[in-house]
Amino acid sequence: ADMVTVNNRDKIDWREEMTVQDVLRAMNYDYALIVVSVNGARVEKDAFALHPVPDGADVQVIHLAHGG
Repeated sequence: ADMVTVNNRDKIDWREEMTVQDVLRAMNYDYALIVVSVNGARVEKDAFALHPVPDGADVQVIHLAHGG
């Protein structure tokens, strides 16, 4: 496969040792107000740089709205 699906919509190339941070960078997402899950498991923000994303993963990135 060598692909990762983001938000059931976007496909990006997977590579060895890919992390959540790499996915966010590939999508040009900023890290401030987002929640990420990989294959249904929530990933804490301080783990983005370390958390592996397996080949074929389903990644969900949810932007949190500002209050108001």
